[in-house]
Amino acid sequence: MHRFAAAVLVLLVALLAGVGGAGADPNDPAWQYEWGQRLTRTSDLWQVTTGDPGVVIAVVDTGLSPVPVPDMTHVIPGWDIVGNDSSTGDTFGHGTWVSSVIGAMGNNGAGIAGYCWNCSIMPVRVAAGRQGAVAPNIAAGIRWAVDHGARIVNVSLASNEDDPDEYSAVEYAQSHNVLVVASAGNGGNTAPLYPAAYGATFPNVLSVAGTDESDHLYSWASRGPTVTLSAPGCTQLLDSSLGAASGCGSSFAPPAVSGIAGLLVSLRPQLGMDQIAAALEATAHHVDGIGKGRVDAWAAAHYLGLVGEQPPAPTTTGTTPTPAPTPTPTASPQVLVTTGVVRRTDTVRLPLAPGRLEVQLYGAAAKDCSMSMRMGGTLFVDLPGERNVHTLAAIVRKRGDFTVTIRCSSVNRKPYELTANAFFHA
Repeated sequence: MHRFAAAVLVLLVALLAGVGGAGADPNDPAWQYEWGQRLTRTSDLWQVTTGDPGVVIAVVDTGLSPVPVPDMTHVIPGWDIVGNDSSTGDTFGHGTWVSSVIGAMGNNGAGIAGYCWNCSIMPVRVAAGRQGAVAPNIAAGIRWAVDHGARIVNVSLASNEDDPDEYSAVEYAQSHNVLVVASAGNGGNTAPLYPAAYGATFPNVLSVAGTDESDHLYSWASRGPTVTLSAPGCTQLLDSSLGAASGCGSSFAPPAVSGIAGLLVSLRPQLGMDQIAAALEATAHHVDGIGKGRVDAWAAAHYLGLVGEQPPAPTTTGTTPTPAPTPTPTASPQVLVTTGVVRRTDTVRLPLAPGRLEVQLYGAAAKDCSMSMRMGGTLFVDLPGERNVHTLAAIVRKRGDFTVTIRCSSVNRKPYELTANAFFHA
C-alpha cells in the first residue's frame, strides 16, 4: 500500500496585513502565525542569508500549481514522471503546499514566509492525487532531480514497503552529494515508512517527523529509531485558490528541514551533504521518541562554522503585523484532547476565549469524516489533503462556547481523537 505521508489544508482567516522590516521580522501577513520558523531559529539565520537561487531544492510530489502563486518567485523547470513530459501542473494541491513551505518569498508584504526564500524550487511530479505515488515513480523522481542539478530532494510522500528502486535511488543521490529529506509518516507508531527509513543505512537521508511548539511529537506523528529528526508539523502554506492557509501533518516537517539545509548550503556551497546532515543531527533539541531531535537552524550553522554562537539582535523598521487577540499578555494557549467514536455525526463543545484556534482530527474517522464550526455567522470547514489528519483553524474574536461538528459519509463506528489548541475559559 502506498499513500501520502500527510497533509491537510484549512482556510486561514482574518490575517492582518502590516508593513515590517527585513531581517528576522518579515512583513508577510501570515508571519504572526509562523511559529515554526521562530522555534527552529530559521528567522535568526535570515539575518545572514535568505537563500541563493543557485541552490536547487527538488520537490518530489504532485507538482506545482499551474496557476501562478505570487509568493513562489524562484521556480525552475521540472519533470512529470507520471506523464513523462515537462508538464508539472499540480491538480491535487499537495506538492504546491509543500513547495510553498520551503520556498515562499518572505518580506514581500504578501502571503507567507517560507524557510528558504531565494532557493530555487524544482517540481518533480510523481503522483496525481490522493491515491499516492508508487515507489518506482518516487525513485525515478529522485534520480531525475539528482541528474538535473538538485542539491536537496524533498519527499513528503511515503510507502510502507522497502523497495529496491527507491533504495538504489537514494544510494545514487548519496554518490552525487545530494541530500534526501523525507517524511516519517503519520501512523502514530514505529512502523518504518520509505524512503525515510533508508536513513538508517544512508547518512544523506533524513527521516523527519512532526512536532509541536513544545517539542513533543504529535499523536499522529510516526516515531521510533528509524526517525532521525523532527520539525514543526503544523505550518502556514499557500494554496492556489485560497492563498495563505494552515495545515498540519508530517508532510510539512520535511520542507522545514529542506529549507534550512538550503540556507546552510547557500552560506557555503562546497559543503558536503553528509556534513549538513551531521550538523542538523548534532545540534537538534532532544525529542522523546525519535533518534535525534528538533532541528535548530542557527545552531547547525554555528556547528559548521558559518555564524557565531549567538545571533545578532534583529533590526526592524516600520510596524509589524497586529497579533491575534489573546486573553492577557502573559496567557498561553492550552491543549484539549478528547476521544470518542462517531457513526454519522458527533459534536464536541469548546469553551473558547479570544485567540487562535487550531483543531486536529486524527484516527479512523479522519478517513471519511469532516469537521465544521460556526462562529459569528461564519461557517469554518476543514479541507483535507490527506486521510490521516484533518485541521480546522480560525481566529476567535469573542468569548463563548462553540461546537465542532464531525460529519461522516458512512455509518460504521469510527474512533477519533480531536485535539484543540486554543485559549479556553473556565
